[in-house]
Amino acid sequence: MGTTVSEMTASNEGIGYLLISAGSSMQMGLAFSGLLVVGVMAMAMYELFSFVEKHTTGWAHRGSQA
Repeated sequence: MGTTVSEMTASNEGIGYLLISAGSSMQMGLAFSGLLVVGVMAMAMYELFSFVEKHTTGWAHRGSQA
């Protein structure tokens, strides 16, 4: 999670900027909300790629599935 946040702070817009500005002005509720959004986005991307991988490489695992 820390790597994702540090990569996002490279620009002056978006969630990274929100996290930096909220943290520097001590608005921890806003900073926590930004981290929550990043976490949800990461989980959604994981689920999407897991679904794609399962359906594109299923032929390689058919014999081992119960």
